[in-house]
Parts: sequence; structure tokens; C-alpha cells
Amino acid sequence: MAKLTLASVDALRTRFADDAACDAALAAFTDTAALRVPLRELVDAQHRFLQAEFEVAQVADMLRRDQKYAPVGRPSVHIVQLRKQQAATKQAALIARQVVAQAAQTFARVSGLTVKAKQSPSEACAAWMGALR
Repeated sequence: MAKLTLASVDALRTRFADDAACDAALAAFTDTAALRVPLRELVDAQHRFLQAEFEVAQVADMLRRDQKYAPVGRPSVHIVQLRKQQAATKQAALIARQVVAQAAQTFARVSGLTVKAKQSPSEACAAWMGALR
């Protein structure tokens, strides 16, 4: 199973803009036309989630870097702003994760994708999308 990256999901988004490419990816399922919209929603949600995770990592890196050289005592305005930005990006990532879970649940239910025991629909859909690359 290949790990999904922002670039791979972006490539899937571009590829699935075409109905023929969607139908080719959904060939294993019965009703490909009905699955196009849930698949596109799942790929878009996964893209937003990976983008949010990337932003969280970027802000955390900036905060770590700037706190390393900050003087002892009361934090500067810049550090406080970075902490607020970090909290906002973490909140956005949590919301994006929930949207991915909902989209994966919808896709798994509509498509009949088999979800193994002790595996969430999000993990099953991510593994399935990883195999598409």
C-alpha cells in the first residue's frame, strides 16, 4: 500500500476530472456513473486534509524555530500570533479529517467497498486510492 501524498492526490484530482478516467478507476464496481460524485468528493476531501496537515507542519516548524531563539520571559507578539495560527490550523485539520471520514463512509457505503475488520472506511479508501496511483 502506497502512502497518499499531496502530489499523488492532486494528480488523482486532475485525472478524475474526466468521466472516462473515473469510470476506468471504478471499473471494479457495478454502477460507475453513480460513484463519480462520491469519488470526486472523497479525493477533494483527502486533498484538503493533506493540505491542512502540511500547513500544521509548516506553522509548527516556524514556531519551533522562533521559540528556540526567543528570550526568556513573556512571549513576544510574534510568538503569540504563531501560537494562535497553530491552533487555527490544527482546528482546520481536525475538521478536514472529519470531512474525509464522512466522504469515505459515503463512498464505502455506496460503492460496497470491502472494509476489513479493525479498519476504518477512511483507511480502506486511502488504501484503495493508493493502489490507483
